Amino acid sequence: MRIFKTVLREIPENLASVLFVNSLSAVAATSIVALVSAATKEAASGRISARLLLMFAISSLLFHVTQIHTLVTSSIDSERLIHKLRVRLFNLVRKTDLVTIDRIGRANLQGVLTQDTQILAEVLPMLVIGFQHAIILIFLAIYLTWLSPFACILAFGLAGLTVAVRFKRVHSLRTLMQSAASAEGGVFDGLTELLNGFKEVRMNGPRADGVINTLREASHTSRTTNSQLKAQWGRNYAIIEAMLYSLAGLIVFVVPLFVPGFYEVALPATIAVLFIAGPVSTVSFVTPMLTQAELALENIETMENNLSAAAEAASCEEIGQLDQDPLLIALHDATLSYRDTSGSPLFSVGPLNAEFNAGQITFITGGNGSGKSTLLRLLTGLIPLDSGSIVANGTPVTTEQMQDYRNRISAIFSDFHLSRRLYSVKDPDRKTISTLLERLEMHDKVSVRDGSFSTIDLSTGQRKRLALIVAELEDKQVLVLDEWAADQDPHFRRIFYEELLPDLKARGKIVICVTHDERWFHIADRIYKMNEGRIEEQQKGSS
Repeated sequence: MRIFKTVLREIPENLASVLFVNSLSAVAATSIVALVSAATKEAASGRISARLLLMFAISSLLFHVTQIHTLVTSSIDSERLIHKLRVRLFNLVRKTDLVTIDRIGRANLQGVLTQDTQILAEVLPMLVIGFQHAIILIFLAIYLTWLSPFACILAFGLAGLTVAVRFKRVHSLRTLMQSAASAEGGVFDGLTELLNGFKEVRMNGPRADGVINTLREASHTSRTTNSQLKAQWGRNYAIIEAMLYSLAGLIVFVVPLFVPGFYEVALPATIAVLFIAGPVSTVSFVTPMLTQAELALENIETMENNLSAAAEAASCEEIGQLDQDPLLIALHDATLSYRDTSGSPLFSVGPLNAEFNAGQITFITGGNGSGKSTLLRLLTGLIPLDSGSIVANGTPVTTEQMQDYRNRISAIFSDFHLSRRLYSVKDPDRKTISTLLERLEMHDKVSVRDGSFSTIDLSTGQRKRLALIVAELEDKQVLVLDEWAADQDPHFRRIFYEELLPDLKARGKIVICVTHDERWFHIADRIYKMNEGRIEEQQKGSS
């Protein structure tokens, strides 16, 4: 099974000790059963044995200690396994290209990294407990065989049937479990639509009705599916309980019919069978969890394989380095086609030819859907070209140099994410930060403490200013700004175009801005216009 292979591969260190401790636990449990049987006989004759009491206390203590060891070790090891799987996925995500992340879907990726790993974290300790009780059953089977082989065959035959029935019935619920998970996903998607599109929902009554009706239908489907699932679980539980109670009945009513003289061992055999019921119940409860663990691992391994394929293609991107900071970057005959799942092209960009020089401001303009964002993604190396090349200082950037090339670019995209922590800035200078905060008029709203912004709960325009502060602290040769000024007020928009951009130019930066602010086109040294995936240089003063 996938779960056992994963455990053997990922966390084999404590398996031998867990097996040994579980064996000790089984010996202790069997000793308790034997000692209870012996003490019951003596108590029936009016005697209490101090020796049996001492042995019972020792066995109970041993069982207690071994069980704690198993629970603690399994909990620690399961979390260690989850940590290894998550870190491996984290690293694969880091090395994967943007196209693969978009194709997989951020929601699917988050689901694997949170929900599926959490299922493993919860199920793995239970599986270890089930394994412990399975060993206990083996020792109890040996003890019961010594008392009466026929009683052992009957008791464990029914016990095995109980586990098999529960496993089969729960295994048959796999489709229902997947349907329930899918239904919950529908509710989550509808809730995301409601919250992320709240302004649009609030502004449009029919749209609000449609969103709520969709959510209601999704919730109804989830309720129905989960009700069916839980009802089936309840029926399964009742069947298993009835089968377990019948164990004692077999020993008392059936075995004496076939085993002469069974009355001599009827009491210890019955006690043994009563002790068997607990571990059988645990094993029958835990066994179906294998299905959950297998499903979670299947999702994790599928995600890992998908990410690995993309990461392997990009594995050599961190090998090489550029000779120096680029004073010129360019796209030469760059093309890219977005394709659907069948491989048919949906939208093509290129061939693109454009140059961006140090000490110059370049504006990129164009209508919505013209390919501006794709141009920036290609230029910054976020997505691979279908053909053509990225050029730095007149030389094509090789695959091996691509990560070093990206490392020399600061970019604030239109869909940017601002981290509160300054991950990319080591030991930021307090004076520099104070100057930048004041210059970008954020000194009265934000401070930097322990390498983090005091808050990022700000307007989009203000968060863009903080992102620009981070870019300034990184002090890279290339700065890409995608619609940066769109969310600024008129006062600060003027400061951006008339003060900040000229200052960057004076410092010899390659400054690339996507903008529609024609009022300030005169400050650009070069203007490119995107139109339906094609690019052309526009003369200043023309529209």
